[in-house]
Amino acid sequence: MLLPADNKAVSLLMEYKEYELSSNASLTVFGFISTGSNGTVPMAIKYTATLNEHVCNLGYGSIISINERTGETEIDDISPSGNNDTFAVLATVFRSVYAFTERHPDAYVLFGSSDPVKLRLYRMALTKNYSLVTETFDLFGAEHNASGQLSNVAFDPGAVVKGYFLKRTKLGT
Repeated sequence: MLLPADNKAVSLLMEYKEYELSSNASLTVFGFISTGSNGTVPMAIKYTATLNEHVCNLGYGSIISINERTGETEIDDISPSGNNDTFAVLATVFRSVYAFTERHPDAYVLFGSSDPVKLRLYRMALTKNYSLVTETFDLFGAEHNASGQLSNVAFDPGAVVKGYFLKRTKLGT
């Protein structure tokens, strides 16, 4: 399924280009092509179930392989594409969040990184676009609780957290 660039899934980072997205039928795997200084790099965005049935983990990166029999897509979510297109990639990823939560409105989308630079980038993008994000989503920080599990906390642009949760609001449809 191809998601048109002119649908309601407008990018948060509107001054940046977005890449054309395709997806599987359940809108849990999206594909796009990053273009830039390293040429074209096939990329994927994956939403995977976690132990908490209401939480899906968002991962994205360069495609390593696709199993032709099962369709399972393996991605490298650590190494950057090297295409100097970070904001276009983030805008494209956000568009997938909009589409995913439109299909799965009860899901909490969790995204984070073990890389503090990536987390800082996410925090800056969310802070800069806070009013636009919160028109459609509830936004939370993700912190480890006493049991060691990630739980949502109020979003604080100055807080250093382990990641972020987005939850589609009923009014933001």
